[in-house]
Amino acid sequence: KELKERKVIKAIISYAVVTFVIMQLVEILFPIFELPAWASKFVILLLLISFPIVLFISWTFDFSRDGIRKEKSNTSNMAVVVIIGLVVSFIIYRIVFNNNNAHIQLDNKYLAILPFNNFSKNPGDEYLSDGMTEDITMQLAKIKDLNVISRTSVMQYKEEKKNIKKIANELGVNFILEGSVRRVNENIRVVTQLIDASLDKHIWSESYDTDINGVLNVHKTISEVIAEKLLGNLTKEEKQSLQSFSTKSHNAHNHYIIAKNLVDRGLSADKYDFLEQAISELINAIKLDDNFVEAYSLLVEAHLLSYWISYDRTPRRLEKAKEILDKVRNKGQGNPFYHRSQGLYHYWGFRNYALALQEFDKALEINPNYADVLETKAYIFRRLGKYSEAIELFQRAKALNPNSYGIYNQIVYTQLRTGQHDGVKEEIENGITKSVDNVSLRLAKIWVELEQSGNINVAINSINELYQITGSEIILPVMFDFYLTNGNMKLAEETAKKIPDAITLNRQYYMYKPITKNMALGIVFHKQSRYSERDSYLIAEIGIIKQKLLKNPGDHELHRRLGIAYAYLGKNTEAIFELRLAVSMLDIGVDALYGPFYLYSLAEANNLIGN
Repeated sequence: KELKERKVIKAIISYAVVTFVIMQLVEILFPIFELPAWASKFVILLLLISFPIVLFISWTFDFSRDGIRKEKSNTSNMAVVVIIGLVVSFIIYRIVFNNNNAHIQLDNKYLAILPFNNFSKNPGDEYLSDGMTEDITMQLAKIKDLNVISRTSVMQYKEEKKNIKKIANELGVNFILEGSVRRVNENIRVVTQLIDASLDKHIWSESYDTDINGVLNVHKTISEVIAEKLLGNLTKEEKQSLQSFSTKSHNAHNHYIIAKNLVDRGLSADKYDFLEQAISELINAIKLDDNFVEAYSLLVEAHLLSYWISYDRTPRRLEKAKEILDKVRNKGQGNPFYHRSQGLYHYWGFRNYALALQEFDKALEINPNYADVLETKAYIFRRLGKYSEAIELFQRAKALNPNSYGIYNQIVYTQLRTGQHDGVKEEIENGITKSVDNVSLRLAKIWVELEQSGNINVAINSINELYQITGSEIILPVMFDFYLTNGNMKLAEETAKKIPDAITLNRQYYMYKPITKNMALGIVFHKQSRYSERDSYLIAEIGIIKQKLLKNPGDHELHRRLGIAYAYLGKNTEAIFELRLAVSMLDIGVDALYGPFYLYSLAEANNLIGN
């Protein structure tokens, strides 16, 4: 009763409302103005210290329109009120600050590090923010009990303005780390905050001031703090892994980040010159730091990729990769990037799946969140005909790289090979939402419908509609094949004339037959018995293939294409020789994925010559 009469309860309610408003402003404004974390802690402490003072003042004085009047007070009662205020403040302090230091109790912790914003005036400083994103992701991915989303999936949010909950839902994560980098001359400020995505609540924030030479240490500090916030105390080995990093050279690191982006762009755009540019950047990185294992590893991958995708299948490419691997063998032990590149050497260079899988397992033991390694293991299992195991690995990779529509392509394509269509359409639809321009998934959808219905006319209507919408040239060879199957030679010829001269790298678009413009026109004229026209196009195609074989001797795909061209030209002996050679190079026992297509081409050639 006395509390009510002295308006203490009213004061408590008013103070609570004001405190709530202040804390909301702190949470919103402090990150915007890049204020350090201690500033918000100071505000909280000030509010807690003020609470018993407010109780004392409200008990002692009466505030009214007539002015401030001191009330008669029972000293013992007043002391009780102040003590209660102190106890309440202490309890709140313990809850707030202990919770701030405690780790989050969740069984499955999925974390995404969003692209750090570049708040520098110079757009050229963007490599600093990209590097911060890359490094924190790479470091935290080493922690076994954290599921860290791949950099590939998060980079698409660099230019997008979406709220945190929507991003978290798309990525399937509980927590999000975001931040910014600002450079003024040689001084750098990094501001970052950890967010509980389910509650859209800030768990932790901090700012770091350093110079250009110390920026590489900031990501180590942030990585360790985030790991402790989410997991609690780290083991000695985990702390050591978070503190280990391949280079102390800021400039070497910049060359590495640029090269990594070039390799990614080269793969997505089928641009070989990007690989050469990446190799040049990596050589510069290594000149600045001869101990930079990640740079050496990516350099190996760039050489091997050139070999694997038939940009340059000369033995010298493999020799270069081997020389680099041997040079850093001792330094690379225990580095997941080195073990991945060693695995790729065995896989892409020699199809030695056993040795490749050993190296990939070593990489995953060090970095359990290495989505690229999980995906590459899936490719090997698929080539071994172990489709169920491959799909399981692809699904694990997808959980860590949920915005990679390429993984959806691979899951769908693998399921098509099993003949099991359950869930395929759902996978296709989910993948299409990740990339509205994803032509290969839309093509796969048409293939699924064709396999289920057997109605080629419906498939032709669907693929024509897809071509009209997208205008993508990669659709044309499939459309051509559909017209051939349906016996519509007029439309097959019209489509053949639109096919580009160069064949795309992705054989999955064509399912079984590699078709260029010359090859398509040669085939359609053969079927119409227009032999002189057929001969001119097929002879031109054979000449192009032979020139490519001079540059890339031993390319099984080129030998296959050469055999098909000879078969339609009526050069029976040459056709069977080339196709048997191709089959021997990509035997079905070595490659259960593409090996059957080579056998199919050999069967097609035998059929053409009446055998």
